[in-house]
Amino acid sequence: MGSIKIPKTLNGNFSLVLIIMTILMVTHSHGFQLEIKNELSGRYRRLVYKCWSRDNDLGWREDWPDQHKEWSFAMSLFHTFFYCNFHTGYGRVDKQLVVSWEMKEQCGDMDKCTWVVKKDGLYLRHWKTKFFSNKYGNERWNEYVEHDVFQKAWS
Repeated sequence: MGSIKIPKTLNGNFSLVLIIMTILMVTHSHGFQLEIKNELSGRYRRLVYKCWSRDNDLGWREDWPDQHKEWSFAMSLFHTFFYCNFHTGYGRVDKQLVVSWEMKEQCGDMDKCTWVVKKDGLYLRHWKTKFFSNKYGNERWNEYVEHDVFQKAWS
């Protein structure tokens, strides 16, 4: 039996390219979303807010109840941080961190952070999965139920 020779990898260049590709895949995620929803009630229902990152200024927006705005962008491990200033008739929250790589798990959905503005402050929306089955147990399905987690009161 002869010995099997492992081919050379172009002087190690192939290995270097493979390592770089792996690092890029780990540090970048595509198609992440930020959503801001106005669920204010009562007398002061107008929401004014501005969001920005190091590279993007998303500008000032004005939303009324049941309106929302979504942005999509690529997420980077080292430098994707989005902040927002929120102003309502109930108060304000300045420079609130709304998106970062570390928050992906906290957002509940690994591809989207949904911030909900309510009368008493800011909430981060999570989605809980409820599992159901019929009485015989041979059919199963699940539903996603929203669950808002309080983050910050108005100042």
